[in-house]
Amino acid sequence: MNTKKKSDVIKAEQTASKKIAPMKGQEVKSGKGMVWLAVLIALVGIFTYYYFEGVNALYSFGALVAGLAIGAGVFFTSPSGKNLIVFFKEARMELRRVVWPTMDETRKMTILVVIVMIVTLLFLMFVDFIIKNIISFILSFS
Repeated sequence: MNTKKKSDVIKAEQTASKKIAPMKGQEVKSGKGMVWLAVLIALVGIFTYYYFEGVNALYSFGALVAGLAIGAGVFFTSPSGKNLIVFFKEARMELRRVVWPTMDETRKMTILVVIVMIVTLLFLMFVDFIIKNIISFILSFS
């Protein structure tokens, strides 16, 4: 990533954080009522799907899709939904800034993990063998 792109990402991040942060003294509303309304609408859509299951597949599936779509629409217009959208946008910006490992580094680490797993497997097999023999020895006296 070159410097111009990094500066663009930083500017976009600063702009997004300015839009998100509430002004002093301003309360952030949670919109719990709208969230519960969205959940209720989605549940009504799901209930309608199962209630009209034997009538017509098109009607029941249409009711399910409509209920879920309207519920999602109500949720994403609530303050909580808007905060979720902002969160995902910020997460996307953060993913752009991550330095991902090269293919060679990934391959080396994968081989290392496999080797450690094999060593752990052998150790646990050895411990299991020892414990089994100790228990067999103790039980042979009974």
